[in-house]
Amino acid sequence: MRIELALDAVADAAYDRSYFHKARGRIWRGLENDDTFSETHDSNHGVGFSYSNIFPWGQIEEGDRRYFRIASPRRGLLDTLIAHFGRERAFEIGQMRFTIDDITGHAPDVGEAGSTGVLETGTGVHCALGRQLAEEYNLDTSKIDAGESETELFWRPKHGMEPLQDAIRRSLQQTHELYGDDYYDGPGEVDEPLFDRIEPIKDDVVYPVRFQPATAVDRTVLLSKWRFGYRVRDETHRYHLNLALDSGIGQRREHGFGFLNLTDKTLPRASD
Repeated sequence: MRIELALDAVADAAYDRSYFHKARGRIWRGLENDDTFSETHDSNHGVGFSYSNIFPWGQIEEGDRRYFRIASPRRGLLDTLIAHFGRERAFEIGQMRFTIDDITGHAPDVGEAGSTGVLETGTGVHCALGRQLAEEYNLDTSKIDAGESETELFWRPKHGMEPLQDAIRRSLQQTHELYGDDYYDGPGEVDEPLFDRIEPIKDDVVYPVRFQPATAVDRTVLLSKWRFGYRVRDETHRYHLNLALDSGIGQRREHGFGFLNLTDKTLPRASD
């Protein structure tokens, strides 16, 4: 599930490439008066949302129409945000200032068993490999030992695709355990992969981005963007893929990383 805000720019502005912390703060303003959500603020127990960048990308001129999407597997969270944005129409991300003209709800679905399609990351995937995961894949942990990478390694192509896919699956499993549907096994509880095809969107595969996880905390993170092909095996796999659409993939999703869009879908033919 997701909501889309249609935004009208009220002033000229340069596009802020380090919007993450400010955008997250604007969303939290809509949740701060509800104890259901506010109690998890600044905790390691994520409240469960992800968000797109403001799109289309580029220099902003007064009167421009832009869009912003927020996704979550929690219907109540989105309902709270709809009510808030309905009252508070100002939407400001630093110098990027808008008014909310319209709010729409969407529930993208990858399709029934046999459907094929493509998911694409609208924002970069944050994938940091902790010591345990790095050691499981026999990766060099000397930078962790030397304190050059804090306690984690950012995934790079030289690490191979398996650690990346495993990190994505583990983080989605955590979301399943927090906010998913108990009727289904989680993505970490089945042997089959989430996706049957993975292609990088950017030629350089990984790229650095300035990231402020909190006020006065400034760091650089390595991100990557991906195109994922899928063929829905069964209802459990359909649930996993739709959960990824609702929650994003990778880590730091509540900071705006790993937002997914469904860009192509073909339903099975009657004879399949």
